[in-house]
Amino acid sequence: MNSNTLLLTADCDVLVTAGNSQDVVHAFLCDALFERLMRAADVRRNWYNLTDEYGSEPFKRPLLREGFRATVSPPDHAGFLARLRWMLCEAHSPYGRHYPAADAERLVCDFARELLGADGPAWSFAAVSPDFLRSTGYHSGEEPLRPVYFDGCDSDTATFVHRGRTFHLPLTNGSP
Repeated sequence: MNSNTLLLTADCDVLVTAGNSQDVVHAFLCDALFERLMRAADVRRNWYNLTDEYGSEPFKRPLLREGFRATVSPPDHAGFLARLRWMLCEAHSPYGRHYPAADAERLVCDFARELLGADGPAWSFAAVSPDFLRSTGYHSGEEPLRPVYFDGCDSDTATFVHRGRTFHLPLTNGSP
């Protein structure tokens, strides 16, 4: 989607609601499970942004940025799908191209159906400010303070998608 995208999925001990979604997001980000999932994906992809170049040793610095907020703001199902279409058709493309609208629509619908099943509108959605992981410096040219994930651009996104006790956290960082 003109970015690097990672999908994290977990179950929660409590029923997730719009009223407690901010607390659930923060609890998940601060939980060891989040760090394990992120580091495992990093090694599996051969990125080594979160570990040393061999994937064996995590950086001594914490994964989460100090003072992060990860503020949630509730988009709806349509807003979530619109954001995905925007990524495919309009967002900065490091490849210098975008998907035609019809192809993007098919991809977005297929992704949403696979992720959410036939009852997509029954899920709840919240945009999460992507301030909880450090920037790669890709867009700013600054030397990164590892470990890093986001790129510091408009294509950085985190979305909290939840229903019942299950939630997904798709992350995009806007890099090629």
